[in-house]
Amino acid sequence: MSIEDIMSCMFGLKKFETETYFMVVNKGAITVNDLVDEFNKDRSTIRRALQNLAIAGLIYRDQKNIKNGGYYYTYRAAPFEEVKETTKYSIKKWSESMVVWIDNLEPD
Repeated sequence: MSIEDIMSCMFGLKKFETETYFMVVNKGAITVNDLVDEFNKDRSTIRRALQNLAIAGLIYRDQKNIKNGGYYYTYRAAPFEEVKETTKYSIKKWSESMVVWIDNLEPD
């Protein structure tokens, strides 16, 4: 078992999405094009992974304005220490709820 496996389970992520999160953690602020180059995947695949990570609260999107007009987005990861704490808290709450559920089981 790995942290990627645990995060996939707790946040409902696919393996590639957790790989993307850790890439952003290691690289810092990064663009979709940077991730396309790193993973050699389609832009749509990268965008979908980033969207799912944002929904899970693991990635933040920042708009960067271009001086002569236009903009682009960079993505940054939620700090790994915060993600670890959130993951531990979620596991603890799930575990507590399972203990209560088991305690309330009755034979058929």
